[in-house]
Amino acid sequence: MQKFTLIKTIWKGSKMKENRERIDLSKFRGHRSSLFTGRPQGVNARVELNLNNKDLDLNLYTIFIPKGTTSINPSFFLGLFYESIKKLGFESFENKYKFEFGDNSDRVLNVLKSHIQEGLDYAKNSLKDINTLKKIFS
Repeated sequence: MQKFTLIKTIWKGSKMKENRERIDLSKFRGHRSSLFTGRPQGVNARVELNLNNKDLDLNLYTIFIPKGTTSINPSFFLGLFYESIKKLGFESFENKYKFEFGDNSDRVLNVLKSHIQEGLDYAKNSLKDINTLKKIFS
């Protein structure tokens, strides 16, 4: 199971310095909605947040999930992060992007963490399928 701990560090050359840039997803949740849903919406958030460039920089990021969120649909998660996972690999992705939750309810946190894990599992399966096909046809 994915660990959701926050480590406050940024790589600065070969040294580590305390700090993480915060990425607040609040504005990407639908108006009067409690959930993040839709792959196109995740892709739009990715573009607006400039994650293609963030994936390549040396900074580390905390993804803030606002209070009142009840669901992070795997389709939104994949739209937002699939390209990052594909580019960075799972270990680097999990080091670069950590998750912080605005809600303190254990029940809500468990649900949101399981949704993020589900998104990671979908990404893992998709990448495994792509690599299998590459091996077959190479």
